[in-house]
Amino acid sequence: AVVSTLSTGKSGFQTWEYNPKFALRSYFYVGVHAAIAKITSFFISHKVFVFYLIRMMLGMFCAVSEDQFYSAIYKKFGSFIANCWLITTLFAPGMFISSSAFLPSSFAMYSITLAYAAWLDGCNQASVLWVAAASIIGWPFVAVLGIPIFWDIVIKNGQFRKFVEYFLIALMYTLSPLVLVDLMLYRRIVVAPLNIILYNVFNIHGSTLYGTEPLSFYFYNGFLNFNVAFCLALFALPCFLLYRHFNEFDIKWKACYLLMPMYIWFGIMFSAPHKEERFLYPVYPLISFSASIVLYIIWKSTSACFAYFYKHMKEASILNISGFFIIYIALSFCRISALETYYRAPMHLYKDVYNIPEPEATICIGKEWHRFPSSFFVPDGATVRFVKSEFKGQLPQRYYSDVNGTYGINPNQNDRNKEEPSVYVSIKECDYLIDVDFGMESKLEPRYNTKSGWTSIKSFPFLNADKSKTIARAFNIPGYSRKNVKYGTYHLLKRTRLIKHQEEERDRLQELKKDQEEKMRKEKLHDNDEL
Repeated sequence: AVVSTLSTGKSGFQTWEYNPKFALRSYFYVGVHAAIAKITSFFISHKVFVFYLIRMMLGMFCAVSEDQFYSAIYKKFGSFIANCWLITTLFAPGMFISSSAFLPSSFAMYSITLAYAAWLDGCNQASVLWVAAASIIGWPFVAVLGIPIFWDIVIKNGQFRKFVEYFLIALMYTLSPLVLVDLMLYRRIVVAPLNIILYNVFNIHGSTLYGTEPLSFYFYNGFLNFNVAFCLALFALPCFLLYRHFNEFDIKWKACYLLMPMYIWFGIMFSAPHKEERFLYPVYPLISFSASIVLYIIWKSTSACFAYFYKHMKEASILNISGFFIIYIALSFCRISALETYYRAPMHLYKDVYNIPEPEATICIGKEWHRFPSSFFVPDGATVRFVKSEFKGQLPQRYYSDVNGTYGINPNQNDRNKEEPSVYVSIKECDYLIDVDFGMESKLEPRYNTKSGWTSIKSFPFLNADKSKTIARAFNIPGYSRKNVKYGTYHLLKRTRLIKHQEEERDRLQELKKDQEEKMRKEKLHDNDEL
């Protein structure tokens, strides 16, 4: 919504982090994407196409970072580890999600991948620059992922002065433009990365206001996004150290530097009470690398065993690796298929929202506010509003003013995730409503599609997770999942009176057209008679 606001100049939604009073987010990251959207809009007027074009460009940036990392792994560790990494990354459901996600954590993932690619190639200055970009432009906490690079440059090689030089140059290239852009839009000096750290680390409540999850949360998410490869990655470091004890000169010691960031990140994220899937994005390519190291160790170890006991069966060990990838790819396709089949309804439905004919329609969202994709899906002239639901937290609000939107302070926003009643409108003010029906209702969340006055003009099936079996909803397994998943219905509802009005207007226009045709026919007959 912020990108849409900056690129179109029309007031969209503002989350509290962009309120100048708190300024936890920099406008630099979204500003780059807004500039792309603005340039594209000169040639393409369809906003939904612009939205997907931005996502395509993010995917391309991710592909470039992966290509650089693959080349660096190939040079340092050989074709087996590089190809294992490529296959693992290519089919990972986690990469399917994160590669084109418009999130700072995704940008951090691209940048950290490029940082380690540059480091493996011996370009220390570039690696420091990319770590700085990931931390300052993306997400400040990912700076800890640069610890192995710092250790190699400063502790191992004693190049402290060089590191300071690289660091200062990196700050000049990353922090300076960020502060400058924020100075223009916030109208004051803001260091957003510092504000994020102060809020999340030194604040009494911090991120725990937005929910907490048990330790098992990331284990479940890791398995869903990398399935059996995640299980291997967890044991990468002990396997590597044990293997190096018996084969000192096989895998280069630099591999340990690439294994450490994943464990550092897991140690921080797993211990934090507030957990989200996107928090692991920065280390996704490193999870694939860790799994590839274990696969290499398995391959070499089984090859040695076969060669010792069966001289002519050394190459048979490759069957173990092939079997692993068959299972991995099969589970990955099942997971990706589940995401596409079970959860595609909102994105499909919002394409129809964009084609709403009324020029000044009020489009309302209740309990499905968190699946609102972007203001790019809202037609020009229409307004998105919220209706009251069971959710008790803070919702995004429209920019305080169209004139001084980015630097005007909205007094109704807070940093405590407290509900703000002024954001809601009465259901009577809504022309359209987006809702999902799972067959249950409450006073604040009725089944609107069954109520008089509303008509469903578009609907799609949407997974009912509570009534579906865990394995069936996690992986779309042919023959099993179809029998064990249950669906609700995702609706685009329209006021029945508007439909009747449209029908009456259509009938009137048709009658008018008939009258005009009849009049033209009579005039033509009259002209013929005169001739």
